[in-house]
Amino acid sequence: MPPGRLYRVQGVVLKSAQMGEGDLLVTLLTRDGSKLRAMAWGARKLTSRKMGHLEPLTLVDLALSKTRGIDGITQAQSLETFAVLKSSLEATAKAFYLSELVDGFALEGGPNPPMYDLFLGALRAVQDSADDSAVVLRFQLNLLQVNGFMPELYRCVDCRRRILPGDHRFSVSLGGALCSGCAPPGAAIAPLSLNAMKALRHFHRNPAPDAPRLRIPPALYEEIKSLLDGAVRYWLDRDIRSAKFMEHVDGRKAKTLHPNPSTQGV
Repeated sequence: MPPGRLYRVQGVVLKSAQMGEGDLLVTLLTRDGSKLRAMAWGARKLTSRKMGHLEPLTLVDLALSKTRGIDGITQAQSLETFAVLKSSLEATAKAFYLSELVDGFALEGGPNPPMYDLFLGALRAVQDSADDSAVVLRFQLNLLQVNGFMPELYRCVDCRRRILPGDHRFSVSLGGALCSGCAPPGAAIAPLSLNAMKALRHFHRNPAPDAPRLRIPPALYEEIKSLLDGAVRYWLDRDIRSAKFMEHVDGRKAKTLHPNPSTQGV
């Protein structure tokens, strides 16, 4: 597209950074699942009408002008502000964590429509039920899936035999579940309880954020979270800064969600 041409995009603002005396560098996940950075010139000036539409965690429609450098935002219109989400500190903390994960996995110029749908659905789910910790766990697992890093949950990653109920452990570096008979040298292997395996398979089979809820006791939540945090950290090769804020706000509270995973279908 030649410089000066105008075009429109829709997307969710992931973050913004102040630039110069009155400008704003905006990063968003567009509707095709790619990451876009654009400059809102003068957005922080009192006379600007853009600032209120460019807050993080806002679904926006933008008009942009193509330049030889970074494209410029000429118009901005909020489509969904997630006002209820932003009124809850707990929900906001979760949403910023999801946003940082997306920012880490999304690629500039690399379309991934399922990631956009997953992210937008997760934000709406957090807004509707901020106390549902399973939303974050479900999102982590399915974010790995839509980016090609889905952990193996059904066959041993070493011998490839079908995993039997209760006969499993987990290795992030090897890519998923291991049977009790396999222990590749040098691999970091973590325990994986039966209920944790059932919950992970439930999240995989029911990726939609509004899927049936699970009853996840605190100890089980911590086990699953530890595994998924490890997988996310492994593939991004860095820690997620907003994780500590989310955990602090959450207070590591014991949360109970419905209904308890069944042993059937494992």
